[in-house]
Amino acid sequence: MKLVFIGDIFGNKGREAVKKELPNVIKKYSPDIIIANGENTTHGRSMNLKHFQELLKYGITHFTFGNHTWQNPEIKNILNHENVVRPLNINKENKESEWGKGTRLFNINNKKIRLTNLLGESINMQGFQTNPFLCFENLLKNEKSDIHFVDFHCETTSEKNAFFIAFCDKMKGAIVGTHTHVPTNDSKIFLNCAFLTDVGMCGGSLGVIGADSKEIVATFMEKQEKFKMIPSLTKYQFNAVFIEFDEETNNPIKIESIIKYEE
Repeated sequence: MKLVFIGDIFGNKGREAVKKELPNVIKKYSPDIIIANGENTTHGRSMNLKHFQELLKYGITHFTFGNHTWQNPEIKNILNHENVVRPLNINKENKESEWGKGTRLFNINNKKIRLTNLLGESINMQGFQTNPFLCFENLLKNEKSDIHFVDFHCETTSEKNAFFIAFCDKMKGAIVGTHTHVPTNDSKIFLNCAFLTDVGMCGGSLGVIGADSKEIVATFMEKQEKFKMIPSLTKYQFNAVFIEFDEETNNPIKIESIIKYEE
C-alpha cells in the first residue's frame, strides 16, 4: 500500500503547486491513495465547492481539514462527501459537530484504511475542541483497520511529538502533523508507526507560511494586534510525504518527504 499526503494547500499558489507537481509525484510513487489537508485552500480560509472539485480533478482522492474548516459557507456540503474528514474532537455542544465525520474507514485494494483528523490542544479555540489524546484513545478501543492514518493538526511540535509517543505502540499506520506549514526533517518509523512532525504546505514560498509577508512582518515590527491573512503570490513550494506499507504485515516500511520549489 502506497500513500501520499499533501501538506496544507494555501490559496491560489497552493492549488497551482498541486496542479503542476502532483502528476510527477504520481508518476514516481504510484500511490494508491492521495490525501491532502484542505483547510487553507480558498484564499487561506477553508474551502469552497469550486476549489474542492478543482483539486479532485488534479488527482487528490481524500481530504482532511483543521481549525479554519468552518470559515466558508459552502463547507457543510463538502464535509458530507464520503472521502472527507474534519477534526474528530469537536465539542458535541457545537453545531459543527453535526457536519461530516472526524474519522472514516475505507476499503482500498482490499485493505481497510482508516483516516482520522484531530485538532491539537495548543490550537486555542476556547473550548471548541475536546482533548485529542483522550478522544483518540477512545477511538482506538474499537479499532478494526489494517492501516490507520492520522492528520494531527496542531500548533506546537512538542504536542505532535507527545501524541506520537503516546500512540505509536497502540496503532499500525502513520501520524503526520499539519498546521505550522514548515516541513520538518524528522521522519521516522518506530514500532508499527511512521511519523513526521510537520509535512509543510503548498503555497507561496517567499511569504510567511503561505501568507503575504508585508502584513505578517508588520505585526512584529509595528506590534499590530490585527492583520489580514492574504495568500502570498510568490513562487510556490510543494510539500508532501510518501509512506509505503508492507502488503502482508501492513507495517510502514518507508517514509520520505517530498519538497519541490517552483523554478
